[in-house]
Amino acid sequence: MRELSERVRRIHLSPIRKVAGLLDEARKRSDIISFGGGAPSLPPPEGFLEEFTRLLQTNALRSCGYTGTKGIPELRAAVAADVKRYGNVGFDPAREITLTTGATEAIYNVFMSLIDPGDEVIITDPTYLGYRETIELAQGQVKFLPVEVEDGYQPDSEQLTDLVSKKTKAVLLLSPDNPTGRIVKEDFVKTLIDLAQDYDFWIISDEIYKHIIYEGKHLWVSSFPGAKDRTITICSFSKEASIPGLRLGYTMAPREIIDAIEKMQQYSTLAPETLAQFALVKYLNEDMKSAYLRDVVLPQYAKRREQMGKMIETHLPLAQTTRPAGAFYYFVDMREYLSRVDQTEEEFTEQLLNQTGVAIIPGRYFGDNGTGHVRMTFVTEPVERIEEGIRKVAQFLNAPNTERTFHDC
Repeated sequence: MRELSERVRRIHLSPIRKVAGLLDEARKRSDIISFGGGAPSLPPPEGFLEEFTRLLQTNALRSCGYTGTKGIPELRAAVAADVKRYGNVGFDPAREITLTTGATEAIYNVFMSLIDPGDEVIITDPTYLGYRETIELAQGQVKFLPVEVEDGYQPDSEQLTDLVSKKTKAVLLLSPDNPTGRIVKEDFVKTLIDLAQDYDFWIISDEIYKHIIYEGKHLWVSSFPGAKDRTITICSFSKEASIPGLRLGYTMAPREIIDAIEKMQQYSTLAPETLAQFALVKYLNEDMKSAYLRDVVLPQYAKRREQMGKMIETHLPLAQTTRPAGAFYYFVDMREYLSRVDQTEEEFTEQLLNQTGVAIIPGRYFGDNGTGHVRMTFVTEPVERIEEGIRKVAQFLNAPNTERTFHDC
């Protein structure tokens, strides 16, 4: 009679959160080179920090008090204006936008609001590992759309069409993607919207990396004709403003979805973090955001992306990967190397960390199609430590100097 609930027994601890815990411990060692995490490595904008401090000093009671469950009206209005500026799509800040405790809570609340037992949700394989467990916790069924390194990890429209059925409740698309860094192509988005109209399912568009773009452009799914009324867009300030620990995201969707999320949120976190909400009004309204992204974030991350790509190409010639168009990661097919040492990627990454102090993430964590791959984050370390870390990986594998291939995203 004292057992835990079945729902808790069915889910697993996130393997990346396990790695995060190990890295917290490993920071005591100065020699750890981390390609493992998914957090920004730059400080937030100086103006944001100044506003944060000013609010505490001048109005601590309001800045540390409760807000409404959907967040403060000023920030929701600023989000609506920001999305109109960048995505050319309009949302009613009072009815179609809610703030959340990061994108993670938004994902949880959306699935809990949408899914009944037996409903199907289609996700790519590999993709962000947080989706599958949450869908299953909501008693939904996950269907996987495989993507391959040879195709630049682009999803295939015909395969999607074959997967969709009357049981499909939603298709979830993350672009730019974690772990592959690919930006989905326009023809796939158009097919997805046509299918959503034909089969009457929801499109969940996770766009937390929408401003972390190095090549091409972000496709705002809700801006396509016929998409807005059936699209749920999930975003976060964690990546673009470098404030993951402040846990603040937002969701844009038709009113019925926003109302459902508000119901769920009342009984989970009650309301989003207050102080960051007020500080982010200035971040959005005074155009601090565009200068920070243009002058700080993208130049530094692009330089690191370029150097990690060169190092992989030079020192891991048997690996296959794509040059990520967005986000923070290289997703590297290591099967040729792993077959030589007769190891799984989990065994390899564990030994690599223990023996060389380099942390990377096993690709299997992101889906069965990630087996034999690893995810390497390029934003967490400066260029010289990226170079040192890839050399250590190559030395560990004793990689031969033969040709490898970059595939187009």
